[in-house]
Amino acid sequence: MADAAGPLNLAPELQQLLGWQTSQALTVLLDSLTHQPLRVWLVGGVVRDQWLHRHRKGGKGAGQGHKTVQSMDVDLLLAPDRQAPEIALPQLAAQWDAALAAAGWSLKAQVHGDFGTAQLALQPRKAPPTDQALLTIDVAMARTEHYPAPGENPRVLLTAAPDAALADLRRRDVSINAMAQPWPHGPLLDPHGGQQDLERGLLRFLHSASLQDDPTRVIRAARYGARLHMDLAPEARQQLQDTVALWPWRRERPCPPALGSRLGMELALLLQQEPWREGLTLLQRWGALDLVDWSGTLQQDATWRRRLHWAERWNLPLLPALLMGAAEPLDVAQRLHLPMAQQRLMAQTLALRDWLG
Repeated sequence: MADAAGPLNLAPELQQLLGWQTSQALTVLLDSLTHQPLRVWLVGGVVRDQWLHRHRKGGKGAGQGHKTVQSMDVDLLLAPDRQAPEIALPQLAAQWDAALAAAGWSLKAQVHGDFGTAQLALQPRKAPPTDQALLTIDVAMARTEHYPAPGENPRVLLTAAPDAALADLRRRDVSINAMAQPWPHGPLLDPHGGQQDLERGLLRFLHSASLQDDPTRVIRAARYGARLHMDLAPEARQQLQDTVALWPWRRERPCPPALGSRLGMELALLLQQEPWREGLTLLQRWGALDLVDWSGTLQQDATWRRRLHWAERWNLPLLPALLMGAAEPLDVAQRLHLPMAQQRLMAQTLALRDWLG
């Protein structure tokens, strides 16, 4: 349980990062946890961005020359004290709602109690109605993961062990996202060298089977690389090459549906939220597009920039435009579970291309 002797403040860098209004809302939510038998950590991107905000003016690490990092998505990690009764997320969400309402904020909470997660969308009560939350907070109870087979969804086990945070960080994608800051105080947890990798501008997977377990991690690595001007560490590139060489679904074995969906989702996020030219350039330079199109055609495609440029100009979805460079575009689109409207658009484009000869 956190020390509840008085009001607590976020680190100055985090206040600057989030802005005064959103940092106050986050403080209200965190303070409401100080009376619970919980251990609390800020984790992932918000810790990474706080480090960048503090160090970006010097050195040659990530974010050099990049615009100011603005993080409006916050991840919280919770673990109950070992002697405490089980903590119910719906009960916590009700307490958060009351505390935030008293501070002038409205809360929309989606709680997935069976999975130990919740998504919180915060908006000032006096703000005009909007679908876009001013602050989004993802809450998760500490967990461990085990992948029963390559590419399958992991099996999750919640944990209240003394090293719950360290155990949870082991399941993260890259080292720069595997850091945790205890609330309200305590030393930064950085068991995988995330600070050093930020300083060097390197993206490093956490273990030798990381991509075999979840190949979508390389798509996320490209998102971070494009956003933060980072590149794969040499051993990460070697792991990618080994994974592509052993890629089991390029032969007769069907790709797990969950993996296809995740690959499509991560590619869509890269194209929608990141500097996509830089992200796709990284994926092609790394040889990662062979994980999307097994024929190798998309990996060798030199015309994707032109296709995506015109798709963007015409306000068309970018992912179908990218996949049109594959040897069998519709097969790849089906494997990635693209929406049917996008698959129909691709089929029409292919028919037109055949008609034009």
